[in-house]
Amino acid sequence: MARFGFIEFYYSTKHTPVDKYKCDNANVLNLLKSLEAKGVETQAIDMADNPDPFKQYHKASSGPASEFRPVFGEVRGSDYKEYFGKTIPALCCYPKKGDRAPVEVFPRGDKKLGREYLIEEFLENYIGELEGRIESPEAR
Repeated sequence: MARFGFIEFYYSTKHTPVDKYKCDNANVLNLLKSLEAKGVETQAIDMADNPDPFKQYHKASSGPASEFRPVFGEVRGSDYKEYFGKTIPALCCYPKKGDRAPVEVFPRGDKKLGREYLIEEFLENYIGELEGRIESPEAR
């Protein structure tokens, strides 16, 4: 059984993700379709014309436990309105739809990996985990 029952993807059709948090939005949308086929409900939200994504930003940046904290609080010298779901896409993972805050958010720094754990990497690992592929790293 999937440990996440609902996953939201915030992205923009008008902005290009920054290189540091590289994300192929079209590929992520395809990966979300694969998750839907495995029983995980997903939603893709285009933030291109959202002038103030504070509500979404706040739950993504303050909801998860500290070891699963995303990069959004680390972006310095920039207004969250400029990057959340725009130049830095966000993936919010919930145990079930309707939960107040996500338990994991990507991209995020990962101490075990020693680098950023990116959205596509997590989704590919999570799909592999759901399919029972042994060679697939655990989607932590």
